Amino acid sequence: MANRLPLNWRISADDEKMALRAAANLTNMPKEIVRRPKLPAGTATSPTLVSQLIEELRPRAVEWASEYGKISKQLHEQPDMAIGVRLFHAMHLTDSSRMRSGDLLSVLEDVSDWPKSY
Repeated sequence: MANRLPLNWRISADDEKMALRAAANLTNMPKEIVRRPKLPAGTATSPTLVSQLIEELRPRAVEWASEYGKISKQLHEQPDMAIGVRLFHAMHLTDSSRMRSGDLLSVLEDVSDWPKSY
């Protein structure tokens, strides 16, 4: 269902999960919870390790961000998201006949062209 939402309901230059936040805002959930920023995956459980990984990959994340059209600006500002999008791209949007193996950087570098319409 989330994939059917228009992109501008899911993400903007200033916010993310916009449709989910709008729905949560209609509930009795405390507003500070509805509006709190999303923590990147893994940050809550391994903050030091995740921070080190993001810092190490930051230069590449900035490069990768440029390849994702409408969301490039947000990805430039959030390298953790750029890394996550790139990993998703490598694992799920690249030719499935190619074997995914090796170190993380090899997987992240081995992607097919991203459709320019996004």
